[in-house]
Amino acid sequence: MRHSVRAMELVTEMNNDVLVKDLETGYGTKAVIKGLSFRVKSPFFLIIMGPNGAGKTTLLRTLIGSIKPIGGSVVLYGIVPWKDKAKIRSIVGYAPQVINIREEVPVTVEEVVGMGLLSKLPPPRLISGSLKNLIKKYLNLVGLDGYEKTFFNHLSGGQQKRVLIASALIRRPKVLILDEPGSMLDFKVRCELSQLIEKIFQEGMADVIVTAHDIPPCLSIEPYLLLLNRDRYAFGRISEVLKKEILSKIYPGITESEGLIILGEDHVKP
Repeated sequence: MRHSVRAMELVTEMNNDVLVKDLETGYGTKAVIKGLSFRVKSPFFLIIMGPNGAGKTTLLRTLIGSIKPIGGSVVLYGIVPWKDKAKIRSIVGYAPQVINIREEVPVTVEEVVGMGLLSKLPPPRLISGSLKNLIKKYLNLVGLDGYEKTFFNHLSGGQQKRVLIASALIRRPKVLILDEPGSMLDFKVRCELSQLIEKIFQEGMADVIVTAHDIPPCLSIEPYLLLLNRDRYAFGRISEVLKKEILSKIYPGITESEGLIILGEDHVKP
């Protein structure tokens, strides 16, 4: 009996974990990331940080099952992503770095947010009255109440990011995965966006995984930090990882001037 109870405890623990072990992943047989291992237990807020070409987006695509690993293993809450994509889609809210909507296609904010839920439903995929109310709720959550009929392409960059977050959240995911949500935004907008993402986490709406070139500003919590540069990485709490001797292994272009550490934005050749 004692052994069976312990086995059940281990299964429950695994179902609350994101576990990556000896991961080698990339495109075809060409590895972008090699030898990566880390583990986080829900609830968690994880930042994946590294220079351009370091493999951040590749790692996200592996976590959501779009890429099958070359070697090693990935388990999200007890699910192997590439083996059970349907289950992964049911627990993941994913917002890409950009969404390409052609200027001549008049897509409204309501339609973009609704896509997050309609994609889970069988045809015909129509926005019902109850879905309109739900869309309004999540737009209000991200600070865009009243923008339902605004064309997506008419929004600012920061507003578009908020719409994509609402579209991911409307699925009520277990984990919210955001690829470079602060890219191409000024400091004030990045700060406001970081505070929104922190609020989502603090209020228990979802675990959070965010990729970034640097630490998102204005966070009041100490998240986990994965520093990544292909076959080099460091993992831990921010206070444990943000040290010059560790950063210099991930960012070869790092320099120090008058007590300030400057990270060179190295572009890694594939």
